[in-house]
Amino acid sequence: MKKFLKNNKLLVIIGVLIVILILFIVWFFIVPSFNGNKYGNRLKEESKHKISSETIDKIKDKADDNESVDKIEYHKEGRILNFTVYVSSSFTPDQAKEFGSSLVGEIDEDDRKYYDIQILIDSDEKSDNYPIIGYKSKNEDKINYGNVGG
Repeated sequence: MKKFLKNNKLLVIIGVLIVILILFIVWFFIVPSFNGNKYGNRLKEESKHKISSETIDKIKDKADDNESVDKIEYHKEGRILNFTVYVSSSFTPDQAKEFGSSLVGEIDEDDRKYYDIQILIDSDEKSDNYPIIGYKSKNEDKINYGNVGG
């Protein structure tokens, strides 16, 4: 072993430097990614924009007030507020879109500019009109609907 090290000093030094470089890359670039939040720093101001349970209750009360709406489910994922609205098949797509817009109106304007809002309107009954998907970007004022029927 000593004879090999003595005859190949340059090769051994280059090998040690390569191993140190690989350890450096792993330590500073790969290891930190395992400890972090999957959203990075995108949620750093989230504490200023909490969606209160009272707001969600007001939105769910809207479902109770409307006979054609069976229930509303809410789920927050990062900076996206997801609402799934189940309606009866007699509820027309235009009424469903109007109802979706009224849900967004219950959220504070400051929070609407922070979160994207996604609304899935579906029916438990077989219908050609549903599902309808609406999406409101934090940079827009209106909901864009796609997949209208079929």
